[in-house]
Amino acid sequence: MAQQFEYKITDQEGKTTTARGEAANKDAMIDSLMDKGYFVIEINEVQKYSENSGLLSTIKKLFGGGISQKEITYFYMQLSTLISAGVTLVESLESLAEQCENPKLKAIIIDMRTKISTGQTFFEAVSKYPDVFDDLTANMIKAGEAGAGLDEALIQIAKFSERDTKLRTKVKSALMYPMILSLVAGGVVFFLITYVFPKFTKVFAKAKAGLPGPTVMLMKISAFLQVYYVHVILGLVALFIGIRWLLKNNDTAAYYFDVLILKVPVVGNLILKSSVARFTRTMGTLLNGGVPILKCLEVCENIVENVLLKNVVRSLNNGVSQGIALYDILKTKKVFPSIVTKIIQTGEKTGTLPKLLIKSSDFFEYEVEMAIEGVMSMLEPVLIVVMGAVIGFIAIAMFLPMFDLTSSIK
Repeated sequence: MAQQFEYKITDQEGKTTTARGEAANKDAMIDSLMDKGYFVIEINEVQKYSENSGLLSTIKKLFGGGISQKEITYFYMQLSTLISAGVTLVESLESLAEQCENPKLKAIIIDMRTKISTGQTFFEAVSKYPDVFDDLTANMIKAGEAGAGLDEALIQIAKFSERDTKLRTKVKSALMYPMILSLVAGGVVFFLITYVFPKFTKVFAKAKAGLPGPTVMLMKISAFLQVYYVHVILGLVALFIGIRWLLKNNDTAAYYFDVLILKVPVVGNLILKSSVARFTRTMGTLLNGGVPILKCLEVCENIVENVLLKNVVRSLNNGVSQGIALYDILKTKKVFPSIVTKIIQTGEKTGTLPKLLIKSSDFFEYEVEMAIEGVMSMLEPVLIVVMGAVIGFIAIAMFLPMFDLTSSIK
């Protein structure tokens, strides 16, 4: 099993470099560097840790330590600028490694620079890190190195990553907002029922008069939650984890869930349009970069998260591999908006498919932004009304018996 080493070397011109590499052992690493004409100044083994398991992974997820999409986007922008200015790829990566503040990303950049300086292509270097550089990036780089121009490929990757990051952030914010408000509202209601209301029930218990229906109902709910609140919380957490596990491990459950979510008013339309925007931009960017259409569809299938839409993209891939036009396949599917089908039909007839797909993605991204604004403007009053109704019910349940007691005293 290969070990990873970090070393400091100097070449025959006296230039000192720090980099990383892999070899069977320390002596093999030194021999490999010396065979290439380098003088080894210092070499140390780098300890490897599992990124996907254990307490270390949990801490990293909670408190950082990973690589954000914003950092990757910024990396693409800087690299494309340096390459366009005529700086060699190795020198560009060396410069970015010196500027990089994220230790994990810095180590990856150093390792890629080492691989490229020893004869590997940029595509081979980024392919070693699929968790950081996605399929779109790898295939765009491969096409750029093959002839389209690496600088142009990197510019397109940077533009795509920037737009994609903005879109995904907006959609996530739109979906997280109601969840956070609902949790806060639920917490307030829980506090009222389990802490505030029981203080009133002591007064009600001393009264001989019968209690109103809302008060009796709330007293039962309060008594239940005071005794079993831990069980309720653990049950909700277990239900959430169970659903997540089922959707991840059961293809049938995931399919029907994704079909159902697309039918939810407002939310389904938002998810559909954001997925279509991502599909058209990815497809257009890859085709524009010279990537073969079957590979484009394969990448698009991986980036589409909704299972129903993923199946549509898979059927496109299967049909195109048999010589069927995209439009002829897509017109039989009733999932994607009809405008996408018409755009693809026009693009295939005129030979401008990449350009039209990218333009259509701009349109759908604008539609998503408008939908998000509509959701936000509608959501706040709805949540206020629901919250007001719940708190109003609690208030009525608390104060109705007090009015009855006052009346009986008079």
